[in-house]
Amino acid sequence: MKTKYMCSAYKDRPITCREYPQNFANSIFAECIFVDETVKPMRLRTVEEQLKLNTEEEISDYCVECGRCCFFGPAACSMLKIIPGDEDQQNVFNVRS
Repeated sequence: MKTKYMCSAYKDRPITCREYPQNFANSIFAECIFVDETVKPMRLRTVEEQLKLNTEEEISDYCVECGRCCFFGPAACSMLKIIPGDEDQQNVFNVRS
């Protein structure tokens, strides 16, 4: 099992986070749910386009579980939880604790 980067503040996240990835505030990953790989060059779908493919809850669940943009971007979030690959809950820690 690989390491997970989980957002602990998704429902109350700041505006910069809510506008991601369309605001390009942090790194963008090819695995991101918003990346449209069906076109060349790849592009980001808008929120409206993504909502045609996934419900708001599905997007929320995906983003909370992924969290990579929050960890690897230029502004690592202090509310991000890192869960090591072995999923041992005793090893869960905050990025900036």
